[in-house]
Amino acid sequence: MTIAVLPLEESKGIMPEFQPVIIIGAARSGTKLVRDLVASHPAVDRVPYDINYIWRLGNEEYIHDELPPELLTADKRGRIVAGIGRYSAGSPFLIEKTVSNCLRVPFVRAVFPDALFIHLLREGRDVVESSYRQWNSRPNWTYIARKALTFPHIEAFGYARYYAGYALRRSFRRAQAVKIDTWGPRYEGIDRDLADLDLLRVCALQWTKCVQKAATSLAQLTPDRAMTIHYEEFVQRPQEHLERIACFASIDPQPYANSPEVVSVTTSFVGKGRKNLNSDQLESIAPLMEDTLREWNYQ
Repeated sequence: MTIAVLPLEESKGIMPEFQPVIIIGAARSGTKLVRDLVASHPAVDRVPYDINYIWRLGNEEYIHDELPPELLTADKRGRIVAGIGRYSAGSPFLIEKTVSNCLRVPFVRAVFPDALFIHLLREGRDVVESSYRQWNSRPNWTYIARKALTFPHIEAFGYARYYAGYALRRSFRRAQAVKIDTWGPRYEGIDRDLADLDLLRVCALQWTKCVQKAATSLAQLTPDRAMTIHYEEFVQRPQEHLERIACFASIDPQPYANSPEVVSVTTSFVGKGRKNLNSDQLESIAPLMEDTLREWNYQ
């Protein structure tokens, strides 16, 4: 796959002063955990929130998150690089993990041609169980307030208006209300699926499409540009995997050996899907997930 890259003369002034490290993972796959642990290294800054609104600058009205690289212009790329660059505190690396990027890896590569990618995979039924609860939960207003302080309201006014309305509607709807809006990555066709399918199956499709599109795109990259980690293996041996990531990114692995954050990593979330979903629910989502589960050795 050929990725559109702006000519050199159009790229001047918008090249980042940091090495971007992009975590690609479906929502509820442990991307926040991995991001924060990787960013415990003194050479790594982090973007502390999903910043879909920055990735969509100039394309706020696009109906889904599968942005093709052809939409990128020099102006849009400059705004995205500058928006993400605000989170850099001067360290050599900046790690970011917006989950909707699963659906648009070629677009991300067009923004950051030199980015390093970490593909994080988690057992799909565990993801579906967690996503289903997230779709039905009320918004975390403390988190939203902190995130709003960094939001480019003028630059992304349309997205800000949509997000605020979405959060308010989620806050006031009843558990039995008709499904409205979407949570997480908006794959092409998600609105149709929400109209035709129950929410649990939409969650299954969301995971499947995110994993499939991400894997297909990242397969085009060489091993020095993309690596794959399974969540279940990461939480079992976090220090080992952090050192593996350090080797991949060419940073000193020693700080991870003394990282206090590693001690708090737990395996308690592994297997929650098959534990908390009943047999009818598992049976209903199986046809939508079984091929992808098998492909990634989740039986």
